[in-house]
Amino acid sequence: MANEVTGKTLKLFVNAVEQAVTKVGFDRNFTLLDSTTSATVAPGMESVAGRAKSTINIEAPLLTALGAEIVTGTLTAGTKYLVTGGTIGTHAIGTIFTSDGTETASATNKAKPLGTMATGKDLAVTISGSTFACTDADYNVNYTELDSTTTGTASPNMEAVAGRAKITTKFDAIMYRATADLITNSAPVPVPIVLTLGSGITVTGNAILHQMQITDEYNGICKVTYNAEWQGMPVEVGVGYLTLATLQTADITYEAGAITDKGVTGNVMLLTKAITSTVAAEAKIVYTGVWNGAITPTIYA
Repeated sequence: MANEVTGKTLKLFVNAVEQAVTKVGFDRNFTLLDSTTSATVAPGMESVAGRAKSTINIEAPLLTALGAEIVTGTLTAGTKYLVTGGTIGTHAIGTIFTSDGTETASATNKAKPLGTMATGKDLAVTISGSTFACTDADYNVNYTELDSTTTGTASPNMEAVAGRAKITTKFDAIMYRATADLITNSAPVPVPIVLTLGSGITVTGNAILHQMQITDEYNGICKVTYNAEWQGMPVEVGVGYLTLATLQTADITYEAGAITDKGVTGNVMLLTKAITSTVAAEAKIVYTGVWNGAITPTIYA
């Protein structure tokens, strides 16, 4: 058949701005309510559908910040741009495209170069002012999901708002025989940490290193994993393009049509982001969230 949808046509727009992603997941799950009674044929059970909770999962490379806005001149061939005003060539505002070197920018038709992929070669950790050598680092922000569904919520959907955020970090390191462990017999206290995940991508604040796990095996390098919890809200610079804990529009396009697209549209509340970086690989970011209220599935035409 020629009807199959493939990933080469995938697009994601958040607040009408296209995002550079590697994977987008959509999940819709109706709660099944037990309706079993004495009239139900034994020994079986029965159920009816309640409300549906819908979630979104977004995977993407961790990118550096967008470049300076270009308002004049010819764009550079082979460079990826986000249109930030008007139309560049045939590309509308909010879309990403790769320049062929013929497009021009103006005060009304403008664009910003897309950021570059962050890689582990830029990974760095500073603890209490001293550099800490690690092999991997994670940064995780998790907002509590608070159910805000009411009779005013479009049935059969659900709604949620964000509560407080728990923010954690994990570092993996190699054990050195002459280096003291970061966690000792003393009760841990907050220490200043700077986590650099890429060029211009940093997290700065105070965190408590509360767990140390040592793994050694007969034919490998002895590894130490430290887990830390940030106190309050650390200062983030360039840590992902999307905003958490804010209601925003989302449009998943599986394949664009001449009249309508095959996809899903609605409002989402992103509640978590998880960044992983390894010294010899690209840095990645994963967002998860919930759809709020009505969701509109669309058919290709």
